[in-house]
Amino acid sequence: MSNAVPIRLSSRTQKVAPSATQAVEGRVAELRAAGENVISFGAGEPDFPTPDVIKEAGIEAIRTNLTKYTPAGGTIALKKAIAARMKADTGFDYKPSQVIVGNGGKETLYLTMMATCDAGDEVIIPAPYWVSYPEMAKLADATPVIIQTGIETEFKVTREMLDKATTKNTRMFVLCSPSNPTGSVYTRAELEMIADWLRGNNALIITDELYDNITYGAEYHRWLNVAPDLLDRTIVVNGLSKSVSMTGWRIGYAAAREEYVKGMLKVMSHSTSQPSSISQHAALKAYTTDMTPEIKKMVAAFKDRRDWIVGALNEIDGIKCAMPQGAFYVFPDLRGLFGKKLKSGVTLNSSQEIAMYLLDTVKVGITHGEAFGSPGYARMSYALGVDKIQEGIARIAGALALA
Repeated sequence: MSNAVPIRLSSRTQKVAPSATQAVEGRVAELRAAGENVISFGAGEPDFPTPDVIKEAGIEAIRTNLTKYTPAGGTIALKKAIAARMKADTGFDYKPSQVIVGNGGKETLYLTMMATCDAGDEVIIPAPYWVSYPEMAKLADATPVIIQTGIETEFKVTREMLDKATTKNTRMFVLCSPSNPTGSVYTRAELEMIADWLRGNNALIITDELYDNITYGAEYHRWLNVAPDLLDRTIVVNGLSKSVSMTGWRIGYAAAREEYVKGMLKVMSHSTSQPSSISQHAALKAYTTDMTPEIKKMVAAFKDRRDWIVGALNEIDGIKCAMPQGAFYVFPDLRGLFGKKLKSGVTLNSSQEIAMYLLDTVKVGITHGEAFGSPGYARMSYALGVDKIQEGIARIAGALALA
């Protein structure tokens, strides 16, 4: 006779989908462990090493025993350095109490939703979206309201779309520019349109600026430089993962009104407490050192890769790829392949089927558009070596050749 207790998960976890990008990379890792030569366009991280000056600061932290707990939400020194960076970026004077340092931008986004949203609140999220935005809103008991955009609008919202999505329950709008997953960058005029819409309601805005240092030619406009009158309703999220290749160090921050930061700290103090003391010391060096030469070198390499991969994808029958203006992703439209017979004899009818087909047959990993709320598309990172990009695209072209 069994005394086993039935397994029961919370309703909260049951309504949340696992991260598709991490699932792809997990499958890629399994295949590589089995000896397969897999090329993955899935990972959202630069292939460049963390700059030496930052690594040395981390080593120094270990050697000088900076390995203990820090205050919840980060050290005062790091918060002051981030506040100084915010001043340089926006012109606004942020106090350390208006900054919270988390375990990557992902945690600070999660803390923002948890501290500001309740059941019944609606969070407007443009699709294609970063996979975790809707799930974070659900975890905060809010309702994601998805605005569907496409290649026709360069994956950006219009005023008509915003007005249609707005209700009396609208609590928040999520802006990501440069965008993960599309690489789109909002122009000043487009941001002014969003600001005008926000002035007609009481919604907060999260501006996710993790990719702010990775743009190509197009002038980058920060949200607060366009809409300074909306400062009190703005929560800025940023970090070091992308701009100086510190993904594994897990350092991100949010800057906002002190009341919102206090709410975030309450949640953090009972969960992760603070990021690694070693990572914080390294981050302090990153924020107090001119990293422009390192960033320019990385961005120049990304631009060359972007130009090549966009051209190569557009040469494949059935694929249409827009030219991204930032980040290190392309978001090709695969719908021209649906229902058409390939030389292999296979017919595919969704981007998810295409992604699985490529991984199974030619060992190339891409992330299907369904994961980003945009079926028919796929996200491909070009933050990998040129040789791998070229080999991967060659495999894709061969596998998807039409009969």
